[in-house]
Amino acid sequence: MGELLYFAETTLLYIIAIFLVAGILLRVLFFIVNIFRSRPSTRHSILQRFVTLFGMVVPFHRAVLKKPVYTTIRYGFHAGLIVVPIWFSGHVYLWEESRFEWYWTPLPDEWADRLTLFVLFACVFFIGRHLVSKKSRLDTRISDVVLILITGLPFLTGYLLTHGNLDGIPFFNTYLWYFHVISAEIMLAMVVFLFCRTRLSEATCVGCAACVENCPTETLDFYDQEAFRFFRYSHYQCICCGSCVNVCPENAAALRHAISMKHFLRMFSKEVIRDVELATCEQCGVTIAPQSQMSKLEDILSASDVEMTMLNYCDRCKKMIARNSDLLHTGGGRWETAKR
Repeated sequence: MGELLYFAETTLLYIIAIFLVAGILLRVLFFIVNIFRSRPSTRHSILQRFVTLFGMVVPFHRAVLKKPVYTTIRYGFHAGLIVVPIWFSGHVYLWEESRFEWYWTPLPDEWADRLTLFVLFACVFFIGRHLVSKKSRLDTRISDVVLILITGLPFLTGYLLTHGNLDGIPFFNTYLWYFHVISAEIMLAMVVFLFCRTRLSEATCVGCAACVENCPTETLDFYDQEAFRFFRYSHYQCICCGSCVNVCPENAAALRHAISMKHFLRMFSKEVIRDVELATCEQCGVTIAPQSQMSKLEDILSASDVEMTMLNYCDRCKKMIARNSDLLHTGGGRWETAKR
């Protein structure tokens, strides 16, 4: 048992560190390749693609005005995840005593404590949000909660270890250090396979494609096949800017973390993350728009007492019906249905 614990706090720690650095470098490489191999468009110049490289490192979450509290906590949480492990004085001391003999100015312990407590508060906030908020609860998976627990455990054990809160309990006095080291190693290994991905809610997404039109890196796209519209996503092009969240009229888009080795290995291909059924013209059968979007439009028009006689017809059939019914308005060069 003692040899296994010693391995965990020495050799395994170095292996995890090398694995983390190599994984991050590979992900940066995959991101750059995907950004520049994607099809050029009139909306995104080469210069704009270079700008996205900075956005990958410091993403500007465009949903900040839509969800100011959540976004602020999110940014503080991620800042704590980076700052505390690197600049905590105890960690700096371990690096100085290691074979590398590296040293840098540590963060004052009081600041490190505050950031640690904020990270723990954020973990509780995120879990509570998943469980309490009805909308979040519908989209929550068990893996979402497990991910938060794995992330918070090294900070909890580190805080208890630093302040000696559990020193009076022999078991924790002996093994809390190893719990801290092993939980930190699990979290660091997880980072390589951790992706912040766009998720489109099956319950509320109507397939309008506003997220696709406003994506700055062409991460999202869609195609219509037969009676369905398929939305595709490329995680190595996503900079987590929140544009999809900000523009979605149904609040159906969200950024969610996911751990997946499959995603790590999917370097170039896009995956389907959402499909919606398309409504068809009642007369000719051609596809018009997503069925869920048409249903919502019907509900809105019904509440407004607006005539919906030709709502479920394509443009071509609407014009033919209007012409045959002598409802074509020729004065202004456009047609409109007559009021009944």
